[in-house]
Amino acid sequence: GPPPHTHTQTHPRTPRAHIHMSDSAGRSNSVSEMKTEASTPAHAPIPPPRFVYQMALCACVNSALLGYDTGVLSGALLYLRDAMDLSTQQIELLTSSMNYIAIPGCFLAGYIADAIGRTRTLFAASLTFLVGALLMAGANDYGTLFLGRSLIGVGVGCGLAIDPLYIAEISPPEFRGKLTSYSETAINIGILSGYVSNVAFMWLPKEYNWRVMLAVGAIPPFIMMVLATFVMPDTPRFLISKGKYEEADAVLKRIARSEEEVKLIKHDIKESIAQEKNTTSKEGWKRILCPDPILKRMLMVTLMISVLQQLCGVDVILYYAPIIMEQGGIEDRLAQLGLTALAGVAKVGVLFITMHYLDHKSMGRRPLMLLSYSTLALGTAIISLGFGLDSVGASVFGIIFFCGAFSIGAGPICWLMNSEVLPLPVRARGMTLGCSLNRLASAVLQTVFLSLAEAITPAGAFLFLTLINVFGFVYLYFYMPETKNKTLEEMTNYFASLIGVKAAEGRIEEGDVNSINLDQLDAKGVVSKVGQENSELGGDRAGNMADVDLGNSGASA
Repeated sequence: GPPPHTHTQTHPRTPRAHIHMSDSAGRSNSVSEMKTEASTPAHAPIPPPRFVYQMALCACVNSALLGYDTGVLSGALLYLRDAMDLSTQQIELLTSSMNYIAIPGCFLAGYIADAIGRTRTLFAASLTFLVGALLMAGANDYGTLFLGRSLIGVGVGCGLAIDPLYIAEISPPEFRGKLTSYSETAINIGILSGYVSNVAFMWLPKEYNWRVMLAVGAIPPFIMMVLATFVMPDTPRFLISKGKYEEADAVLKRIARSEEEVKLIKHDIKESIAQEKNTTSKEGWKRILCPDPILKRMLMVTLMISVLQQLCGVDVILYYAPIIMEQGGIEDRLAQLGLTALAGVAKVGVLFITMHYLDHKSMGRRPLMLLSYSTLALGTAIISLGFGLDSVGASVFGIIFFCGAFSIGAGPICWLMNSEVLPLPVRARGMTLGCSLNRLASAVLQTVFLSLAEAITPAGAFLFLTLINVFGFVYLYFYMPETKNKTLEEMTNYFASLIGVKAAEGRIEEGDVNSINLDQLDAKGVVSKVGQENSELGGDRAGNMADVDLGNSGASA
C-alpha cells in the first residue's frame, strides 16, 4: 500500500507545502507521490551520489576484518595444532572463543553507537581488533593466543552490528539492499584474502609461517581506524538525534539526490524521533524484551534470520574446511588450502550476482532467502552423502556448492533485514541483540562440531545441519515478508498491516494503517498522545487538505 501520511502542525512564519491527503476511496496521495518521486521514480531509479558509495565501501573495511580472520585461521590452525600440540577441544575453544566474547561486544556496541556515534564505534572496534591480532601473532603459549582471540572477539562484536547499520542509514531505500550487501561482500573478500594468505605463506618455515598469516590481519583494522577518523561522517539519523542539525544538513546534502529529498529525509527523521522521544526511547531494552505486537512481528523475522545464518553451518565449514577435507581423505596440505580457497571464490562470485537482484523488481529479499536455504540444505546433504560413500569428490563439491548457496541470500540479507526493518529508537539495540544471537549460534556450533563429527561421524554431523536448513526454509516461508523499496520510516506501518491491527478504543482497524503513524502504538496498541494530537490535526481524511511543513514540523512536534 502507499506510505503512511502524517498530519503535522504548521508554523505561520514558515513557507508551507500544501499536501493533498488520500481519501477513503484511495484517490490521490501527494505525500506518497512526493516520496515516490524523490526515492522511487516511475522508471529506473536515480542512483545515489558517488559519496554514498564511497562511504559504504569505507564502512565495509570493518567487515573485511572478520572475513580475513575467518579465512586465515582456517589454515593457521593446521600449523598451530602442530606447533603447540593442540587437542581437538583446544582448537574448538580457540575458534569459538571469539564468538562467545563477541556477544558482550555486541551489547556494548548498541550503547556506544547511540552515545558517541557510528564512526567512533567503528574506530574503537578496530583498535581492539588490531591489538588482538598482534597478540595472537606474537603468542608463545595457548593462554596468550586465547587472550588475543578474545580481544578480536570484542572488536568483532562491536563492529559487526555497526557497519551495516551505518550503510543502511545513508542509503536510499531502492539501493539499500545493494549497498548493505557490500558488508557481506567485504566479509567474503576478507575470507578469500585469508585463504590466499594461507597459500602464500605456507611455504615459509613452519615455526613462524602462522605468525605471518595472523600478523597481516592487523592491516585492515588500521585502515578502518584512519577512515573512521578522517574520512567518514556520522549518519544524519544519529546527528539529528543528538541535536547536531548543521552537521546533519551537511551530510544530507552529500547523500541526497535533490533538495526536495533532503527535506523529506530530514522531516521523516525528526518526526520519528519526536514521536518516540517520550515513550519508547526511554524504555531502553524494555521495548525489545517486552515488544508490542508490531515490533514482535519484526523481531520474529530479524532475530531468527540472525540465528539461522549461523546454524546453517557456514562458520564451521569456513573455519574447519581444511580439517574436514583432511578427515575426508585429502592429506596434501596445498590441496587442502587450495580447495578451501576455491570455495571462497565461489562464495564471492555468487555474491556479486546476488547484489544485482536484492532490489530487483522481479526478485527481492524473500525469494532469494528461500532459494538460499533450500540450496544450503542440498549442499550439506551432498557433503553428508560424500562422507557416507567415502567420496572425496562429492564432499569437496558439496562444500563449494554450500559456500555459493550461502551467498545467494543467507549471507547478505541477514544484516540487511536487521538494519532496515527495525524502527529507529530500537534499531541499534535490535541489531545488537541480533548480532549477539548470531555470534552465540556460531560459537555453540563451533564448540561442538568437531567433537560431534567424531561421535556420530562427519556424515551424521552434516545430516544434522541439513535438518536445520530445512527448518530454516520452512520458517522463512511462513514468516518472512518482502521489504524491498520501503523507507526505514515506512517499515513499522508495513509490518502493522501484516498482522492486521484492530480498532477498539484508540486502536487501529485493519486496512486503516495510513491514517496515523503506527510507530506511536504502545504495547496494547493504543495510540500515544503525540499520535492522537497529530491525527486530530488531520481531521477527516475524505478529501481534506492539510498543511505540512516539510522542513521544521518534526523539530516542533
